[in-house]
Amino acid sequence: MSFYKQLTWVMVGMIAGYNSRSQIALSGWATTNNQFSISRKVVYQLEASFRSDPQRQYLQTFLLRTGAFVQLNSQWSVGGGYCLTDNRRTISGTTGYAAEHQALEQAWYIHPVYFGTEGHRHKTFMRHRLRLENRWLPNLVEGNDDLKKTGTSFSNRLRYQLREQIPLVSFVNDFNKGTYVLLQNEFFFNVSGRQYVNGKWFDQNRSLVGAGYRFNRHIDLELSYMLRLIKDAAAGWSHENLVQVTAFSRL
Repeated sequence: MSFYKQLTWVMVGMIAGYNSRSQIALSGWATTNNQFSISRKVVYQLEASFRSDPQRQYLQTFLLRTGAFVQLNSQWSVGGGYCLTDNRRTISGTTGYAAEHQALEQAWYIHPVYFGTEGHRHKTFMRHRLRLENRWLPNLVEGNDDLKKTGTSFSNRLRYQLREQIPLVSFVNDFNKGTYVLLQNEFFFNVSGRQYVNGKWFDQNRSLVGAGYRFNRHIDLELSYMLRLIKDAAAGWSHENLVQVTAFSRL
């Protein structure tokens, strides 16, 4: 069996396995991630994401993330920024939106991974990302059919993401155009202020499989399926199935 057929069966098996364990309620995420080169090594980044509820009836979350990073070399980058997350909340039957503010610090490491035998090697790209989120969480109470903010609580969350991009076309040095497959997993850990979130060290896990098309070295478009496993405060687990469309630009 060819490499591509094996990869296709792996993707189908992952999705079928996830869905067989769950009653399907499918959220939708639409995300745009844009990078603007300020100099040869400094890049400004702007990301926006619109996320629906599992029944796709209303906007559950709006996220805006901005910042900059420095490319230390061809493999390592470090940076920081700010994130606004406006999330829909319900308390005692009253629903409203409340904003969480974050400062973040992060580092990336990218390296090639090769599949196949000598003479028929297939080059892919693996990215490791470590992100620390300094979170200011809103404290909310319900009153007069409205959600009122009474203060903020502080928590730190550490995220580790592993992302594998597998081009389905041949290339020599740089992958500049064509279709690719995407495999990704991300772990979330509450490293401080756990009493203000779920009270647990482990927060959530996000597993993703998808496909994308690189139009040129500046623009990518991806369609993916994600399974979110979330640790609840009551020591249980909840999950969310979602489909995500993501557009990337590098200018």
